[in-house]
Amino acid sequence: LMTLAAHDREGLPPRLRHANEAGALRPLNIRTLEPRVGFRTSLLRILMTNACSYNCRYCPMRRDRDLPRTLLKPEELVRIFLGARERGWVQGLFITSGIPSNPVRVMDDLIQALELLRGRHRFGGYIHVKLVPGADDAQVQRLTALASRVSLNFEAACGASLRGIAPDKSFAVTEDAFGQVQRLVGAERAERAAGRPADPLRPGGASGMTMQFVVGATPDTDRTFIDTVARLSRKGGVHHSHFSAFRPITDTPMEDTPAAPALREHRLYQADYLLRGYGYSPDEIVYEPTGNLPLNVDPKAAWALANPERFPLEVTSASREELLRVPGIGPVAAQRIVDGRADTNFRGLRDLSKLGVATTRAGGFLTLRGRRLQTARWTEQLGFWAPEDAVGAHHLTYSVSPGTFR
Repeated sequence: LMTLAAHDREGLPPRLRHANEAGALRPLNIRTLEPRVGFRTSLLRILMTNACSYNCRYCPMRRDRDLPRTLLKPEELVRIFLGARERGWVQGLFITSGIPSNPVRVMDDLIQALELLRGRHRFGGYIHVKLVPGADDAQVQRLTALASRVSLNFEAACGASLRGIAPDKSFAVTEDAFGQVQRLVGAERAERAAGRPADPLRPGGASGMTMQFVVGATPDTDRTFIDTVARLSRKGGVHHSHFSAFRPITDTPMEDTPAAPALREHRLYQADYLLRGYGYSPDEIVYEPTGNLPLNVDPKAAWALANPERFPLEVTSASREELLRVPGIGPVAAQRIVDGRADTNFRGLRDLSKLGVATTRAGGFLTLRGRRLQTARWTEQLGFWAPEDAVGAHHLTYSVSPGTFR
């Protein structure tokens, strides 16, 4: 793919010849996603440059770290993406970037790349772009108008903790940019709902925003992250949040800091999904005394176990909203149960399983015509120590972060 950036006569420029050297941050990768059941798509994820003027304490691209630096220009990025698309390797694009000079110049390059794709090459597909906080208002507006989805890196849950890992950045500046994009997305959705025709260069319209947090690099608890996500999402326009478990990077000030458990990242995604898709409020999420989510049980099961008076539920009469509170029952299965009760005589767990219910998890929380479907309500994970206790684990350090392309 990188060879597609080469000029026909000159070959790869010097700023790209180190892209595959040891220690380099690979500027390209392809990720296959399944955004909905039965539909798969592949995104080309491009890091425009790993050069950065910021000195974030945890980041592999930090200014003082010695690594090969690369830089793709907008025209080169476009050639790479179109070449990959013509070969049938990808259908959409995700762009992120370091900040080698100042946010305004980086945003100019991002906008130029999108204008080439949307205008000159008439690409109307999915483009996800990381917006750079500190850009001009007009740049934020233009990028939002061109991209299918815009995301911002908050990194920490509040300004005080952000200063500890990213002294050059401002939580308030990021939140201002977030609010501006949020208003633009909301306005576009309102106009579409009122009948405004779709933009032919972006027929899918705005598909919502995302925001990213680094988990475990700061003292922020899971409760703080979830409360921040809920507050930022209150005005709408947010598709989902990204959580990246901290990994210590070699040759950074935080290389001796313990890595965050990957399971902690997973639990935060689950809790965020309860807020977005299941009707839970932030104060219903159950936490440990430390303020973090339990690792040995998922957030939905933790709520159910903490509210025994709400169970068991009767399958033949419980509402969709009540069924959504049962571990092992999702929105689709809950609706199928409600729709099927009129003409189906449910006989047991096997019938519920055919509707998509995870019966090994749900059975202990349900009755069917007064009969308990399962005697054991829940079994927690067993072990000699809690999942968060890295007993005997070797301290690993990494040359790159898994969160670079999120």
